[in-house]
Amino acid sequence: MDANYYDYITKLPNMTYFFEISAARKESIVKNNGQPALLFLSLQGMKDFNQKNGFADGNQYLQSFASIMASYFDAENCCRLGGVHFAVIADDTKIKENLRDFLERCKIFNTTAGIYPHIGIYQYQTEDVSINVACDRAKLACDTLKNENKEGVAYYDQTTRKAEETHRYIIENLNRAISERWITVYYQPIVRAVNGKVCDEEALARWIDPIKGFLSPADFIPVLEEENLIYKIDLYVVERVLEKMKYFESQGISVVSHSINLSRSDFESCDIVEEIRTRVDIAGIPRSKINIEITESVIGSDFDFMIKQIARFQELGFQVWMDDFGAGYSSLNVLKEIPFNLIKFDMSFMRHFDEKNNGKIILSELMKLAFAIGVDTVCEGVETEVQLQFLKEIGCSKIQGFFYSKPNSLEQILERIDTKIAIGFENPAETKYYETIGQINLHDLSVISNGSEKDFDNIFNTLPMAIIELDDDYVRFVRTNQSYRNFFARCFGMTIEGTPIPIQTAKQGQGSHFFKVTMQVAKDGKNTFTDEILSDGSTANFFVRHLATNHVKKTKALAVCVLSIKSPEEGITYANIAKALASDYFKLFYVNIATGKYIEYTSNVGEDIMTSERHGENFFGGEMKTVNQVVYEEDREMFASIFTVENIKKELTEQGRFSIDYRITKDGKLIYVNMKVMRMNGGKNLIIALSNVDSQVKQKKIAEQAQQEKIIYSRLMSLSGDFICMYVVNPETEEFTEYSASKDYSELNLPKGGTNFFEITRNNSAKVLHPDDIEAFQKDFYKETIMDAIEKKGLYMYHARIMMGGEARPYTVKVSLVKENGEDRLIVGIRL
Repeated sequence: MDANYYDYITKLPNMTYFFEISAARKESIVKNNGQPALLFLSLQGMKDFNQKNGFADGNQYLQSFASIMASYFDAENCCRLGGVHFAVIADDTKIKENLRDFLERCKIFNTTAGIYPHIGIYQYQTEDVSINVACDRAKLACDTLKNENKEGVAYYDQTTRKAEETHRYIIENLNRAISERWITVYYQPIVRAVNGKVCDEEALARWIDPIKGFLSPADFIPVLEEENLIYKIDLYVVERVLEKMKYFESQGISVVSHSINLSRSDFESCDIVEEIRTRVDIAGIPRSKINIEITESVIGSDFDFMIKQIARFQELGFQVWMDDFGAGYSSLNVLKEIPFNLIKFDMSFMRHFDEKNNGKIILSELMKLAFAIGVDTVCEGVETEVQLQFLKEIGCSKIQGFFYSKPNSLEQILERIDTKIAIGFENPAETKYYETIGQINLHDLSVISNGSEKDFDNIFNTLPMAIIELDDDYVRFVRTNQSYRNFFARCFGMTIEGTPIPIQTAKQGQGSHFFKVTMQVAKDGKNTFTDEILSDGSTANFFVRHLATNHVKKTKALAVCVLSIKSPEEGITYANIAKALASDYFKLFYVNIATGKYIEYTSNVGEDIMTSERHGENFFGGEMKTVNQVVYEEDREMFASIFTVENIKKELTEQGRFSIDYRITKDGKLIYVNMKVMRMNGGKNLIIALSNVDSQVKQKKIAEQAQQEKIIYSRLMSLSGDFICMYVVNPETEEFTEYSASKDYSELNLPKGGTNFFEITRNNSAKVLHPDDIEAFQKDFYKETIMDAIEKKGLYMYHARIMMGGEARPYTVKVSLVKENGEDRLIVGIRL
């Protein structure tokens, strides 16, 4: 068999030889009163088969297919055009029966390997043309079957002929369409689910022709892809997008990211990465504002090449999105190999949304998968409120579809902005915040466990979950699942809506404790367990986790989950006790003395909120080391020797309680703390309670010191009979205390203590001094003057006349500086 005429794999005539012999075969059919027809056959599924099994196995299927063709149409009437494409010339009057049997035999390929033929037929009765033109037309007919996932036959007809004319028109007029801007870019908004604002826009090309009118993308995009010319359209779209973004910047309109769709042939026709980078940099637009959308089919057979191109885009600062995720058979495999920044779920998920529950389950699991690998999400084709609500619940970050808007031209967008009916663009400064709270899956427990799933044993699986947002004035439920909405309505008698609830309203009535806890978590950022007693006496156990802070609007976002609901009998737990003790203690530990396991609770003293901060193991061996670190250094040895398991057990047995006072350092200051230990639950568990007794201890010490000073100064006064009063003054704070005033001096009704000693004394001088002495005294009696005199002379003295008993009596003010307990004090004596 001559290799110049026959294909070496299938042994069928090659294309050149086939075109030669087919002309004669055609004439022979006509001569025998037949009707010539040319068949174009394309084997679908071969690309995937070769990727999985290799070309050697693929060649065997090509040989088997060729053998079946030859058995029905004769080998010399068949041809392998190349790749997976074949041709046959046959008598149309006999072809139908042969085709039916032929397709039936070919079903074995689909069953065993997922391979099936598409057949296009050109009938010469339409028009007498050359063999190669007939083959092209048969191929056009075959191409109409490309969306069919099974074997099929299509004839070249008027519709196909019109498509052929359109094909030719598109190729011939492409450059003119670009230069004269027949190609118009439309923009479909992509909306952030959590705030309802446009966060991205997808740029879509529309061909609005002055002769043919509107050409559908389905008409011109496949043609240009086939001819490797689509790069011209795609680069034109990039230029128009950059033009729009610069215009928005100049008008003070928020500029969101724009996504550009690329085709496989873009990467084959030019260095598309460099072409886009150059245009973006020249325009002065940040590369992060341009997203590159590619479908699974774009990856194609040259997987390694496409991985490199995607990596190039990402290294340059562009985001790369996977479009139509879920539409192909190997989407997950592609996602495993390529680190996309975002995946767009194919609109087929929404198209079949209401048909079966399986689709919702699969979509929810895929959403969890995306979240787990750190990939953002968009769902296309959203048209109803029900679809939107479901996507919000499962954590879909962004929404695209007619529910919000169809694609619009730039002119239409500007008109919507001018008439104030536009959706509104997201503030780029808030994007990170909304990304965080938008990607939370409200059907996924790991959202709130944050890696500590062991804390969530013994709870139900269907969890009411919500995302709430707080500022100083309002609390708002940003996202909730249906379970949470049902729970809230049943337990709190409230319907959750998007309307903000005033903080003051939330802090009153049913659920007030819960809202106070959320406010505390928003304030300190600590994840918290808490209980709420419901109207029927049962106890709901909540977990609250801080998610993010919006620094623009000064809001905090929290994740809230109802972990369990206990009956009134079960509801009396250590959490209830903790709540009861919250107003007196700033920290509690609930400790199992046998195992060392514990729960730590914290509160703000004076409030009725005691929230669980964390669970832990080995309290005495581990946690107490941490406690000991904050004990004041001079008290540590004493604390460590007294606070032992043995001492605690001994004191509890003999006294029924254990108590110890010590000092801790907090914010650089010394604070007195009291620790009490009490038994619970038959002695197996301990409540270790820490209270701040700093003010009580210090007041006690001040009182003791004041009493001691009173005795000292009274004795001083008795030894120096001509002193009628003494004051002790803190020169730094100007706090003062009067000691041992005589009866005549007391009748002057001057303050016996307080602050601002020097100012008060100057002001009161107008009441008690001789009128001629007031002005001079008020000019001289200043702390600075007194301290200066003490520094230079060791003593300050001032002579004047004081009005006592209706007469002016000479008196002297003496002030000296002493040290009391290591601190400076002024002793002020009034002497007649």
